[in-house]
Amino acid sequence: MKYTFQDSTELPLQRDFIQDLNNFIEMAKKVLPLENSAIELSEEETEEISSLEARIRSIEEFSKDVQQYVDERAKGAEDKEILECRNSVIDACVETANKGLKELNQKLEQIKRQSESGIYKIEMDLLNNLNPLFESGIYGARKAYSVTANNGSLKGTLKASFSGMEYSCDLVYAHETLSVREMYGELSLPTWTKAGLFSKENKVKMIDVSDYTITSMNFDGDAHVDISFVNKKGDQKFKVASDNDTYQIFHGEFEITGDEKLIQSLNVKNIAGIVEDAKKYMELFIKHQKLTHILLDGEDAVRNNEVFDCLKLIAEQYGDIVRESLEKGYVKNEITIKIEASDGTRTEKYITKEEAFDQLAELGSEGLELASILGVD
Repeated sequence: MKYTFQDSTELPLQRDFIQDLNNFIEMAKKVLPLENSAIELSEEETEEISSLEARIRSIEEFSKDVQQYVDERAKGAEDKEILECRNSVIDACVETANKGLKELNQKLEQIKRQSESGIYKIEMDLLNNLNPLFESGIYGARKAYSVTANNGSLKGTLKASFSGMEYSCDLVYAHETLSVREMYGELSLPTWTKAGLFSKENKVKMIDVSDYTITSMNFDGDAHVDISFVNKKGDQKFKVASDNDTYQIFHGEFEITGDEKLIQSLNVKNIAGIVEDAKKYMELFIKHQKLTHILLDGEDAVRNNEVFDCLKLIAEQYGDIVRESLEKGYVKNEITIKIEASDGTRTEKYITKEEAFDQLAELGSEGLELASILGVD
């Protein structure tokens, strides 16, 4: 597919922007009411907790004042009856106060647990509803991948950042196990071996690692990539690492690329190929992605009710494309893109500013602010 504006200039990202914009609006309509309910629940909890804590402090202060007053009034008294009266009053005050404090503290803990449970459920709903957007709709985010094979499954994590916002996802990949051959193809690596009938001499041996199982891969989203793989017995391990087209290859702890003679037998083109294919695999062969955390300026955006602020950052990104589409479009107030299929078929997709605005306006002031940032007001 090829995506262009209406004047046939290519979109900055080759994506169906109209679909992404519609998805963004639909997602906002789901998550903003959820976040507002979390805010309301938090405010109700804060008010109720503050009230209970104030009652607890009052009881503690009253009990303390009563004991001090009775002690003061009985100061210097020697009569048995007065001392017994003092002790009885203090004991009764302490007993009654402790009973009340126990009941209030239990109620306080119960409210905190119920509120935490309710807020946690809303947070999970927020993350689940945000997940489709964060799977593909955050343009220009720097993404780092870490993949590990464990117990017959190939799983990983994604950590990405964009404009002060960071997010993490758990990943499940298309393969339960992955060999070098499945990801890249044929690959052999040089190492030393002992050879000769009478006197053993070191000779270069090419080891075919095509059927080795990949145990881990990492890509920092910039320059560093590493791939580790092992044979079926687990006694032969290799690691390929790349930094800015500089390669290191290890056989166990031995660095192949640190040996001048072994380097001569190394096919650098193949190493570059497996590095590129590893990056592609980590990015493209994700079977399932689950959003787990969103941070804004290093703090939990979901827990701190800052999802709306995150949406504003994404809206700024989308707004740039909206404005460019309007500038390059032929119909006033229509956000339009053209799509050219591989067979040459061309179609157009659009959404009017009014459509987008009306949907966002349903959300009240927050929706109107998003509409303004998107440029559809």
